[in-house]
Amino acid sequence: MRMTTNFLLTAVVALSVGASDVLAQNHPSAMFAPTASYYAADVGDLESRIFKLEEDMKKKQDAVDTKRRFSVDVSGRVFMDAVNFSPNYGAVAPTTGTNNPNPNGGVSDYIGLRDARIGVGGRGYEVLDYRAELSYERGALRMTDVFMGVRKVPGLDYVRVGHYKVETGMSYMTSGRNSTAMERAASVGTFSPGRRLGISQIYLFGNDQVRWFNGVFLARDISGGMFHSPTATHENNGTTRVANDMNMSNRGTIFNSRFSMVPYYAKDGERFFHLGGHYMYREKDDKGFAGNMSTSTAIGGFSRAGNAGWLSTQTAAWNYNQGGIELAWGRDRLAISSELFAGSFGNGRDMYGGYAEVRYFLTKDSRPYSKSSGTPGNVKMRNNFLTGDDVVQTLCHGRAKVFGIQSIGAWEVYAQWSFVDSDRVAFFDGPTGPSRGGRAVDTAFGLNWYWNPNTRMMFEYVHSNRTQQAATGYPISSGTGNDSYRRASVDTFATSLRFSF
Repeated sequence: MRMTTNFLLTAVVALSVGASDVLAQNHPSAMFAPTASYYAADVGDLESRIFKLEEDMKKKQDAVDTKRRFSVDVSGRVFMDAVNFSPNYGAVAPTTGTNNPNPNGGVSDYIGLRDARIGVGGRGYEVLDYRAELSYERGALRMTDVFMGVRKVPGLDYVRVGHYKVETGMSYMTSGRNSTAMERAASVGTFSPGRRLGISQIYLFGNDQVRWFNGVFLARDISGGMFHSPTATHENNGTTRVANDMNMSNRGTIFNSRFSMVPYYAKDGERFFHLGGHYMYREKDDKGFAGNMSTSTAIGGFSRAGNAGWLSTQTAAWNYNQGGIELAWGRDRLAISSELFAGSFGNGRDMYGGYAEVRYFLTKDSRPYSKSSGTPGNVKMRNNFLTGDDVVQTLCHGRAKVFGIQSIGAWEVYAQWSFVDSDRVAFFDGPTGPSRGGRAVDTAFGLNWYWNPNTRMMFEYVHSNRTQQAATGYPISSGTGNDSYRRASVDTFATSLRFSF
């Protein structure tokens, strides 16, 4: 009886549909019915949606079960720069002839690869993650992030072991993919030791709005040791650098702690208020070798473009203490950030630095805050500049996309001011007398044009001033003296094309 009922219902539905088709064909309004071409655009769109759905389902089927083994995600970046230095580089000082604070003299205009990087990373077994990355910079191959991490460690939360950044501030911890300017401020580079081999742990609590990092690192930089000449060694004892790197007993230690919090966090990070600070204690990177201690990065804008010799800060000391504070605020398109640094060598000589930065999106886009790293994250765009869709002509459905252009992309303007004062730090304490570390002030203005969250063009102008005083006849640490300064300034115009994956 039930089968008979189903059959009858099916027959009734079929007859009703057939009758409606016949009536529709004879109806006077049939001549106004839409043709197949009317729906061509919608059919094409439907086919593309079905194809994308099938691809997504296939990816889910092929996805690695990270509960049982590691996933493998390939990533990388390519940064290409063109930099023009103005002719006033190395201006003549009034009383010291042609002396120039840059010991390497002037630099030429530059065009080429700033950074080409490739790496793999992933997660596995629910609690493990890893990263292995190599970078090609300034004609040399070096390792950047090479580490493994363990989550949910009792009492420690997250533990990481390997080669990665010593956390010395918000700007330095912001990935180059997400940085505002073409280079981090000169003060950031001066007070950041770079990546080191070490072990650390990170606490995240308070809905991940409070972050606390603690780490112990090797003071010696080993990132490029494997690529150096086997006979080149600063110890001058006839052994190879690789062999010396294997003996870690005299390589010094870095202790680093960074605390950050975001007491105000709204709209998925588009509105935020950030507070933070760090402390670092660093020993000389070769305790068995008599000589000067220095910060690892020289003062200077566009240092990776060849302008890296400016006002190196070296002095005869065996240890170094450093602290810094962080402040950032963002509301939709507008964001402001600033950091201050202070460092003191064991011989009583100290140095200071800091920067202030403001950025604003001309389009209705933003850069949300990332709670996991305690830094600004990647740009959040409404629409990409270019799209892979074909040109579609429709009169009633959707909007036409002409030549694949979906929007103008995201446009961001910014201004940055940075200073470093190392006048109380000697560049060299030797038999011929010391000279001061010097002072540096940079002012930068720029424009970022984002094609999509992974591709952008950058346009930037930087005005830099450098002063350095030859200290003779008085102690450097006094901070006084009447010797004339050597001065130099440079106007830099630069552009960059950057993409990452």
